[in-house]
Amino acid sequence: MSLHVDIKKRLGSFVLESAFEQDGGVLGLLGASGCGKSMTLKCIAGIEKPDEGRIVLDGRVLYDSAARVNLPPQQRQVGYLFQSCALFPHMTVKQNILCGMQKEKDRSRRQESLCRLSRLLRLESVMDLKPGSLSGGQAQRTAIARILASRPRLLLLDEPFAALDSYLREQLQAELKELLLSLECQTVLVTHSRDEAFLLCSRLAVMDRGTISAAGEVKELFDRPKTVAAARLTGCKNIAAA
Repeated sequence: MSLHVDIKKRLGSFVLESAFEQDGGVLGLLGASGCGKSMTLKCIAGIEKPDEGRIVLDGRVLYDSAARVNLPPQQRQVGYLFQSCALFPHMTVKQNILCGMQKEKDRSRRQESLCRLSRLLRLESVMDLKPGSLSGGQAQRTAIARILASRPRLLLLDEPFAALDSYLREQLQAELKELLLSLECQTVLVTHSRDEAFLLCSRLAVMDRGTISAAGEVKELFDRPKTVAAARLTGCKNIAAA
């Protein structure tokens, strides 16, 4: 499993120049609000189009400005979880998950996948409930199950805990860590929380004003941040100007 991203996009006076690589596991994009983290995810998913560059997932070109390749979102095999779960309120948990299996025409395979996901995400007891009756954790797990139902090769998580209170956030972070370790697809997680990045990610790319200022293994970056921006974001208390 591999992801290669090297893109450039201009947004008024702001210029996004995002470049990184990931070989499996969970990559965190850590940075302050407005630094380009979410825009990077949208470009990978195909929701936004870069001005130039290249995006390759497992050897398959998703975007290449020079070769004029720009696959639509539905052909990229990328699952995107927004900050809000965006479940269909009039549908049950089961129906929401089945929405992710529209391309699978075999009924027995749909049922097999539904059972597997309900067990994996511990949703067996709420399959007949609608989103309004779910807890925050159940709603988030349902949203992830719906994404996984389409069998993505890459999972994009855009600050999935931003709208939660601190108690629920800590509870769901522990649940999500366990889940991500069990998944077969790789993940890119956007966050502005150093604690979240340290807990959930195996590798980290620190983004500052539209560019990746430092990247590497999580523990290595926290121990030796490499740049002033990375030092500030990882909570380094002893920054000396060279």
